[in-house]
Amino acid sequence: MSRRQCSRARWARRYSHWSQRCCCVRCARDRAGCSSDDDVNLDRLSVLQVAAVIAFGLLGLRLTNTQLLDSAHYARLAASQQIRALPAEPPRGIITDRTGEVVARNRPEFAISVVPGELPRNPARRREVLLQLERHTGVRYDAIELAVTTGDRSVDPFAPITLRSGLDTTGAIAARAQLTDLSGVHVDASAVREYLGGELLAHILGYVGPLAPDQVTAFRRDGYPLDARVGQAGVERSYERTLRGGAGVTLVAADPAGRELARLSTTAPAPGADLVLSVDLRLQRAAQDALRDGIVKGLPTSGRDADGKPALAAGAAVVLDVRSGEVLAMVTAPSYDAGAFSGRVPDSPAVERLLADPARPLLHRAFTEVHAPGSIFKPIVGLAALQEGVATPETKITSTGAILVPNQYDPSIQYVFRDWAAHGKLDFNGGMARSSDVYFYYLAGGYRDEFEGLGADRLARYARAFGLGEPTGLDLPGEAAGLVPDREWKERVLKDGWVLGDTYTFGIGQGYLTATPMQMAVAVAALANGGEVLAPRVATATRRGGVIEPSPRLVRSQLPVTPAHLDEVRRAMLAAASTGGTALDGKPDAVTIGAKTGTAEFGTQLPDGSYDAHGWYTAFAPYDKPEVAVVVYLEHGVGATHAGPVARHILEAYFATPHVAPASTEVLR
Repeated sequence: MSRRQCSRARWARRYSHWSQRCCCVRCARDRAGCSSDDDVNLDRLSVLQVAAVIAFGLLGLRLTNTQLLDSAHYARLAASQQIRALPAEPPRGIITDRTGEVVARNRPEFAISVVPGELPRNPARRREVLLQLERHTGVRYDAIELAVTTGDRSVDPFAPITLRSGLDTTGAIAARAQLTDLSGVHVDASAVREYLGGELLAHILGYVGPLAPDQVTAFRRDGYPLDARVGQAGVERSYERTLRGGAGVTLVAADPAGRELARLSTTAPAPGADLVLSVDLRLQRAAQDALRDGIVKGLPTSGRDADGKPALAAGAAVVLDVRSGEVLAMVTAPSYDAGAFSGRVPDSPAVERLLADPARPLLHRAFTEVHAPGSIFKPIVGLAALQEGVATPETKITSTGAILVPNQYDPSIQYVFRDWAAHGKLDFNGGMARSSDVYFYYLAGGYRDEFEGLGADRLARYARAFGLGEPTGLDLPGEAAGLVPDREWKERVLKDGWVLGDTYTFGIGQGYLTATPMQMAVAVAALANGGEVLAPRVATATRRGGVIEPSPRLVRSQLPVTPAHLDEVRRAMLAAASTGGTALDGKPDAVTIGAKTGTAEFGTQLPDGSYDAHGWYTAFAPYDKPEVAVVVYLEHGVGATHAGPVARHILEAYFATPHVAPASTEVLR
């Protein structure tokens, strides 16, 4: 039998056996009384049962395969997905003067940056990207490579590194067209700070800049990114948290190369609050012009110092609201153009010149530099003498041009303490009006058995009551404290004992006593306002969404004196600004003021035996209902002759226009 025949025989036998089984089943069903429809239903049920068993079997097999065989594959796939947080810098608040004029704002610009973590891993491709960046940014290849290599090793390899900034819209479009296909390269828009007004408000506004190494830890702890730009000087620094606002963030899914796959969520940044300065730009300009003129006129009083160096053309002026402590104007010279710090990258050559300038134009001499205040300290001495019962308004002292004080160890040695003139017999008002040094030598240190003075301890106590010897609380960084000397200080620091001559020089605002123009402005404001020692401020309000929140008025202390004694000192300062007084040149024609001049010697003795002198002038006005205090300081000059006219021009500008309250209108960004 052939192979084909054998196969057919086997299939025939199997078919016969299967047919017989089916017949037996049908016969059994017939005997049981089953119908043909029941047979069909049973057959369908059997098929469904078999199908269900097969389906569940396949599902179990697939689950087993997924859990046991493909788990590593899915773990690798999950690991390849990264969630990245992309910070969005908030728009920084704008800054205006008290009238609403914008003095600092945000300007849009574009920058080319590279993200190290997004660069190709292939060395050849990576090199090509960096070469393209070199061609389009002007940054050398090796510098870019060093930057991105450092970035790869940092905590966040996806932090962008800016290679070129300051692109305008046209430049950004061109850069994007040429660089858009390069992995890790971005051309993004950002807002940079722009300062208006040149030198007028440079020191008050300050500037923003990148984090310094010693700032990174603190600012990172507060959620700042590594490439954040923060306030580094002026109100930009003092009000950093207010102006900055809240950063936004976008969560994105990215592949291992850092390429964005999908945006998951976005939280928009919250704009910073706007800052309203107490400064009036109109008055600030007038003060700046007057100060510069006074400096020029005062320089001839001092040619060169003992070392032959040229006299420094420098000075400062402060205008303070005696009722609120608001700084209405505060100027310094020399100054600098704030535009040097505008933009994302400062003008490096200009900044280097500022840092190298021996005149130190970055220093605001109104509150960061201290000097002997000279005779503008005499109202404080006079008030202390009245309050302590050392003198009365009728106390008369005769000035013959000098007093002689014997050495306490060798009476044959006589020390001469000179007056600037022989004034004759003077009462309290006359002593203040003529600024007699001898009169205040008596009040401060007494004279032999004829007159008992205040002494060093009481002088120091009243000086400190006016806020001298410590910062005023001005809302700007870098304020100097000055020095109020006393016996303990001299023994501890100079290792020397206090002598009567120290008390005499203390009493006329010289010797070891030092103060800033701002401290003296706070002091004269306290004399004018009834004894309140105020904390001055240059920011009068914040504005968020059109709603203004005024800054609180801060009273640091109350002078421990009676109103009657304050009145006597104010009357004496009125006499100083009247005919025959040393402060007359600072009085505006139509306004009555109280004032005091000062000329404080400093430095080493010149070849002719004289000394250079600072020129000071302080005033409050109007006399009957004081509104403002003015202090002028000239590095070189005479208080009455040079500083006085500066104050007069400032007061004339103030009274030319009514005092302006802070603006309440919404300012567009």
